[in-house]
Amino acid sequence: MRVDQGGYGIVWNDDLDLSCDELWEKGTKVTTPFDGLMSFSDASKLWGLSESTLRKAISYGKIVPGVDARKYGKQWVINRDAMTREYGKPIGM
Repeated sequence: MRVDQGGYGIVWNDDLDLSCDELWEKGTKVTTPFDGLMSFSDASKLWGLSESTLRKAISYGKIVPGVDARKYGKQWVINRDAMTREYGKPIGM
């Protein structure tokens, strides 16, 4: 299997091609434990905050480490629900 040139479909072999529209219409949504997670940099852009604001929210207990956010190496990830709880809807939404 490979992504079709241009990224508009998936090709398994010469006999079977599926368009992105067909996959979207007939596909099944699969949930994972990673749904709703985003990096601090992505969250800060979406909510118009600095990454230091998010780090301070952790140190003040506003965002709970291990529950709302977690650090993997040097990268922090945060749950979208926690961001919405603390800061409301993202800017522009």
